[in-house]
Amino acid sequence: MTALHTRIALFAATAGLAAGGLLLATPASAGTIPGGDEDICGVQLCLTYNSNGAGGEWYSDAPEVSDLAGATFGQGPTTSGGNCVGCWVKNNAAWGANGGYQSVYVYVNSAAYGWGAYDLIEPGGEGNLMTTRNNEASFSIYYRG
Repeated sequence: MTALHTRIALFAATAGLAAGGLLLATPASAGTIPGGDEDICGVQLCLTYNSNGAGGEWYSDAPEVSDLAGATFGQGPTTSGGNCVGCWVKNNAAWGANGGYQSVYVYVNSAAYGWGAYDLIEPGGEGNLMTTRNNEASFSIYYRG
């Protein structure tokens, strides 16, 4: 092998190991919504009934809610619409935003059932839920895996 071929092979092997390490960094049971510079939510966590921040909204500035049972969507700003105002939040949210300064983990299960798979919403992040879409039951600023 020539020196050039050796360098190319070494680079390819190193890149493959780096990519493999990145794949291991986030569990298969997690979705990540990256952060941004915008404070779209105003509190620790906002959830909406529909995708893309539409529909009824629910807000919380608590660091953790171990079970969303009993929480209902309210009327959001006029831009979000009122679809499903009064509906249960638990297992009905499609979109989330983090207006706080700490990452938020939105979990499939309530604390009583072991939290489970999650979506991670970084500070300033907002987007459609991936892992927990219509299947969320709790949230925390603490990793509960």
